Amino acid sequence: MKKVGCLGGTFDPIHNGHLELAKTVRKQCGLDEIWFLPTKDTPLKSRTISPFSTRKKMINLAIKPYRKFKCCEIENKLPTPSYTIQTVKELQKKYPNIEFYWIVGDDQVAQFDKWKNIDELLSLVQFIVVPRQQFKIQDKRLWVCPTFHHEASSTAIREGSFYYLPSSVRKYVLENELYLESIVEKHCSEKRRQHVLSMTELCVKLAIKHNVSVHEATMAGMLHDVCKEMGIDQNKKWISLFYPSLLGVAPAIYHSFTAIPWIKQNLGYTNHRVLNAIFNHTLGLGKSKLSKIVYIADKIDPNRGYDISKQLACAMNDLDEGMELIKREQQEYLKKEGVHV
Repeated sequence: MKKVGCLGGTFDPIHNGHLELAKTVRKQCGLDEIWFLPTKDTPLKSRTISPFSTRKKMINLAIKPYRKFKCCEIENKLPTPSYTIQTVKELQKKYPNIEFYWIVGDDQVAQFDKWKNIDELLSLVQFIVVPRQQFKIQDKRLWVCPTFHHEASSTAIREGSFYYLPSSVRKYVLENELYLESIVEKHCSEKRRQHVLSMTELCVKLAIKHNVSVHEATMAGMLHDVCKEMGIDQNKKWISLFYPSLLGVAPAIYHSFTAIPWIKQNLGYTNHRVLNAIFNHTLGLGKSKLSKIVYIADKIDPNRGYDISKQLACAMNDLDEGMELIKREQQEYLKKEGVHV
């Protein structure tokens, strides 16, 4: 009988750690194939997960180079929530000539008391446990795979560590603007997050009006303040490293410059129009339509709490006129406050 290892999970998103784990288990346990089984829903997670179709697409992109890896969609057709026992029974019914093995981490074993009908499940399928947290495995019904370690985690990726993603998946994530809100939530306070969301909405509105890429306006809006609350000392270190000539500018605007290397290094995003718009969003020196849109939206964000109807109407009618009006008002405000940038 063909031996198939089943690796279930949300895969939101799938990452290099999943792929390395699958390769290790297949080799160490003598399996013919590894099937990735994205859950439609999971009873042990409280957060909202990405649509099944999105996670399936990312899995297929990630496993494309591997002949022995497959994506199995069986859980998408089963009742929710997704209980492992119902999945195993359905697999055994549908593929009677395959011997299935269920792959889990030792962190999941520690939660076996929460699994539905765990004793029956352990009698139906052989479990392969991959050590992660050095949880002591005492149940002789479990096979323990040699120690496996990988730093990647889906949580870290959703918060901005895209370097853990296969390049094809990273490209898909960026093109589809996935996890942007999670990144903002991780790196911004609630007040700052509200500003980013409101400002991005205005960016999109202006982009549509002036025939600018909505995707680029969204990316620039959502990421423009990603380093705003990184801390002055850390921002200064990054300025010293990447833009030493800008050390003389006001520390309050360091974030518009340090966001560029942060985005490149953490997200692998290199769209020069978006990065240029973010770089110039505090001083308003950008010449492109996108740069003007981001500067304008940041300064007249409706969430700031004052009447912006005049400025918005001007910017919607003519970007250049709106830019000049808002820059002039901004300079007058800074002069009044005694702020020098």
